[in-house]
Amino acid sequence: MQSHAGEAVNTGSNKRLSAVMPENRAILVVDDEETVGLGMSEMLKLSGFKSSFVTDGAAAIEEVRNSHYSLVFMDIIMPGLNGLDAYRLIREIEPKIKVVLFTGFYRDADTVIMEGVREGMIDEFIRKPFFASEIIDIAKKYT
Repeated sequence: MQSHAGEAVNTGSNKRLSAVMPENRAILVVDDEETVGLGMSEMLKLSGFKSSFVTDGAAAIEEVRNSHYSLVFMDIIMPGLNGLDAYRLIREIEPKIKVVLFTGFYRDADTVIMEGVREGMIDEFIRKPFFASEIIDIAKKYT
């Protein structure tokens, strides 16, 4: 397995899956912790989704400008643009995109989550650590 421009590249049998996979199953994972982003992206690929990951909000915005994604898993706490700010800008580019925000524990998490809910931005929210089955079930729900 190699990493290229923030996207995990699998040279195995999943390559055939992506060739016949509908475009609406494309998922973007955004997390400043590369191991989390890569892990989630690979987990999604093994379950038949097309998945890419980036490590910050600005890169997520650029990805959405250049490629079609139906779902974004986005960490809330990241350097630069936090998850909510990045998602606000992504929604301007792609109003119908679904987002699932996630985070580990931090003091103001509930305040940020409620802000996103009030704005109608958060389709779903999960806390780290999460189970692989939880990620896959959410991906199936929104793609």
